Amino acid sequence: MPSPFGGLTSIGVDETSYRKGHTCITVVVDHERHRAIWAHDGYGRDVFGLFFQTLTPEQRASIRVVAGDGARWIDSCVHAWCPNAERAPDGFHIVSWTSGAPDNPRKQQKPLFCAIP
Repeated sequence: MPSPFGGLTSIGVDETSYRKGHTCITVVVDHERHRAIWAHDGYGRDVFGLFFQTLTPEQRASIRVVAGDGARWIDSCVHAWCPNAERAPDGFHIVSWTSGAPDNPRKQQKPLFCAIP
């Protein structure tokens, strides 16, 4: 059976909580093959670094895009382990970040004029 890490070019990473928000798990997906390829309890730089430690230098060099949310630990891992990769926001987070954007200016906007009594 071929390695799930062979031929990686575009991956995504995110963490999620389970057990009513008390436990986190980090999941890495292969965007080209549309499947999860790695998961580990916890989240953060150290946990994501464990994923990169399982890869060979050639496998790390083949990764060109790493998608995820805006977490700085993702940025630091990509910089340390995959210097050839571009960092990109994933579609889910783009939509969630922008879905409330049209409401924010209306809520924060001050009246343009005041009625004088």
